Amino acid sequence: MSKFLYLLPIFLFFVGFWVYVSKRKHLMNMLISLEYVVLSLFFIIMLVTFSQGLETYVSLIFLVASVCEGSLGVGIVVGMVRSCGDDYVSSMTVLKC
Repeated sequence: MSKFLYLLPIFLFFVGFWVYVSKRKHLMNMLISLEYVVLSLFFIIMLVTFSQGLETYVSLIFLVASVCEGSLGVGIVVGMVRSCGDDYVSSMTVLKC
């Protein structure tokens, strides 16, 4: 059971990364899969710190940085939808908007 607990976040990371690479049509789908990858990395950090008996302050700083990254991404999506009308990645060039 212990080995499965360590392999699960690694599997979650690769699944999230695969979705990030394969679903490139909408920017919101990419941001959601990126947040999924960040949460799996947070899970890995928490498992390592708990198993080693270390303090969990690093995980708190990582979580704050990931929340800031997520809010910045949502702000970019809102600005893109307001200026271009959609969140397609193909319409990210300046000439199309």
